[in-house]
Amino acid sequence: MFTRIHLNYGYFFQLLILLVLMTGSYNADAQSRKRKPKTDTIHLVAVDSATISKNIQALSKDTNRVRKSDTSVSILINRIESYTLTLNDLMSSLRRGFDTSRIIAGLPLTDTSLALIRYNIASLGRTPNINDIYTNKVMLEQVQRKLTSWQGALFSYYEKLKNINDTIRLIRGDTAMRNIPSEDELYGFYLGQVTNLVLKFRSVDSANKASLIKIGLLQNKVANRYIEASNLYEDMDYRLQQYASNMFVRDYRYLWKPHRDSINPLEFFPVLKNSLHKSTKVLDIFFSIQWPVFFVWLLLAILFSWWVHNNIKRIRHNHPEQEGETILQHARYLYRNPVACTVVLIATLSAVLSVRYPILFTEITWGLNVIALTFIFRTHLPKTLFKSWLLLAGLLFIYSLNNLLIEVTYTEQWGLLIGAILSLLLGNRLLKESSLTTFAQPKFTRPVLMLFMIISAFSLIMVIFARVGTAKIMGSTAVVSTVMALSLFTLVKILMEAVYLQVEANKDSSTFISFMDYQEVQKKLRTFLTILGFVGWLAILSRSVYLYDIIYEVITDILSSKHKLGNSDFTFSSVIIFILVIWVATVASQLIAYMFGNTGQSANPNKKTKFGSALLLLRLAVLAGGVLLAFAASGIPMDKITIVIGALGVGIGFGLQNIVNNLVSGIILAFEKPIEVGDVIELGPRSGVVKEIGIRSSKINSFDGSEVIVPNGDLISQQLINWTRTNRNKRITIALGVGYGSNIDQVTAIINSAFTDRKDVLTAPAPFIQLTDFGDNAVNFKVYFWVGDLDNAGRLQNEVMSFIYTALNQAGIEIPYPQRDLHIRSVDESLLKKWDKPAPGDPL
Repeated sequence: MFTRIHLNYGYFFQLLILLVLMTGSYNADAQSRKRKPKTDTIHLVAVDSATISKNIQALSKDTNRVRKSDTSVSILINRIESYTLTLNDLMSSLRRGFDTSRIIAGLPLTDTSLALIRYNIASLGRTPNINDIYTNKVMLEQVQRKLTSWQGALFSYYEKLKNINDTIRLIRGDTAMRNIPSEDELYGFYLGQVTNLVLKFRSVDSANKASLIKIGLLQNKVANRYIEASNLYEDMDYRLQQYASNMFVRDYRYLWKPHRDSINPLEFFPVLKNSLHKSTKVLDIFFSIQWPVFFVWLLLAILFSWWVHNNIKRIRHNHPEQEGETILQHARYLYRNPVACTVVLIATLSAVLSVRYPILFTEITWGLNVIALTFIFRTHLPKTLFKSWLLLAGLLFIYSLNNLLIEVTYTEQWGLLIGAILSLLLGNRLLKESSLTTFAQPKFTRPVLMLFMIISAFSLIMVIFARVGTAKIMGSTAVVSTVMALSLFTLVKILMEAVYLQVEANKDSSTFISFMDYQEVQKKLRTFLTILGFVGWLAILSRSVYLYDIIYEVITDILSSKHKLGNSDFTFSSVIIFILVIWVATVASQLIAYMFGNTGQSANPNKKTKFGSALLLLRLAVLAGGVLLAFAASGIPMDKITIVIGALGVGIGFGLQNIVNNLVSGIILAFEKPIEVGDVIELGPRSGVVKEIGIRSSKINSFDGSEVIVPNGDLISQQLINWTRTNRNKRITIALGVGYGSNIDQVTAIINSAFTDRKDVLTAPAPFIQLTDFGDNAVNFKVYFWVGDLDNAGRLQNEVMSFIYTALNQAGIEIPYPQRDLHIRSVDESLLKKWDKPAPGDPL
């Protein structure tokens, strides 16, 4: 036993030292703590090992607190080993520390942002700009978001330190460590191990307390800044509410009033200079906080440019020069202006999705968008429309500059008046041109122009009645909404052209894109993108009039409020989410069918999709996943599905047997694969090419041009002939007869010569000629031969039969007509006499 213990003395002493160390050191220092102030925990690690060893020896003599025993040696070994490993892990974590450098480095930027906002609030004049107030609110939201993330990180660090502290207390309170070995030799080892364990314990405890103090101080700094940001944010909300309530109150002098009677006489250029300086500083801070967002936009632009360039390169490589150029001309935007189209993509998406960005950043995206659109429109618009576009772009520049001004000036007021008048003239001109030009226009052209003129007229009225703030908002909204409508329309065309290039670049490859029916996909995709574009335009319009937050809150309240239906609670948001997910799953399933289905219009009709019936399984998986996701996303309890299944079971019993039969048959078709998309089949009197294997029914393009819808149950229950399951070979049978007396060997040779050097006729199996029977008027033959492609069967049968007929005629071999012997059993005697009597004039 002693030998075994001696071999494991390291574990034994380490575990034992830990517990005794905790209790012993506190008892040994009890009297010293009474005489002098309490020592800081951080400095406990400075106690040397000799002092600790002496304290442990003194403690071991106190039999009231420590028990000497050899029966608990195994417990001490396990405890020392466990505690040693635990302390090592804790010390390792504490030595690695907690990464607060990012927070410490970000605090000065936060202080700068808050100081700038305080300065902006202090400098707000009597006619504050709503854009300025909203920009302050946007900055505060960014600061709050950053502070919230820091608070979350610091709280997680604090939780880890708290867990470490709890572990230390747990180790300290372990009473099992009060048992020490009674053997002198074991006791010596025990004393050394306990001494080391005490030192390690105190080091961990000191480091943990130091880290707690550091994290606590940092949490306090972050919390103070978060409170200040929250107070400022509430102040900005209050100012926006005040602005909304006083929106139609006069905020400046009338245009016809003299300058000395103005409410706030300020010069235009000093105000412009201060406004640009402040907006630039705000944008600089915003970039410092949100720089990863711009990296994502840049990466998206690079990927889109590479995608388009690669597809154009592949189209040129896969087609002759003239043919490739013809294909590329259909993508007129992307092919001629790829860089400008990429800028339109990024700038438009950024303008739609940038809900909480400073006004200067938004206006920069507008400017880039307008420049890119100008490069595109200069080669695609008539000159008159292009000139109107340049005037619209100029109005956008004026209003963008006007939005940055933090105070109203006399010059700005006249600028708003001129801008509203020019907008009305431009809108009237565009309406006339849209009714006269033959240029293809979007369907929404006239409604957008009418809205443009109505809002511009309202802006003109507001500026005349000295409601300058409202006039500024309305005038800017009119121009921005019109420009962004054109931009979103162009973006939809760009995305459609990108999909077109992708399809054309992969048509001759073995990838799934080569099986896409682009015409069908185009219709679905255009509708989907148009809906998204319209929603994005509404978002931009609501943000321009600063109603986005109000509308968002109202819609959120309506959607999130609970309603009762019987014993069940529901919200409109859950219903909309459920319907939306089901709709997306259905559209995705249809797009899969369109993308991989054979429409019968392929350039290579013999090409058979390799996906086959797996397409049906994929569509079923998409629909099933969509239903389950709809239940989960909408918050409907999954146990409710059992009710639906039960109701469905009742429905099956009352009349859904046929539907379920077809659904199950579709699944069987997917697994057994008796037919594939592109197969040539015969089902009863119907024959044709399989176009689609659907969930309930399948579509067959018949050879007469009709499209036959066949329930899947019929494909399983009836006898089905599949001509192309393994290959496209087909046997042709020709029956012919020759007159009696013909040379059989000569006839056989003539028939065989019909297949000589005929490349479309298979040589294995070789053509076969069979003399079948001796008919009433001919010697009958049957000729069997195989063709490699059933699409050529009719043509080859015609060629072979024409050759045999011509060759037999040239050889003088008769193909007899049908002959019959006529036997007359009885005839009227009067008729016989009449036939025997010669007619007048006949020779006797």
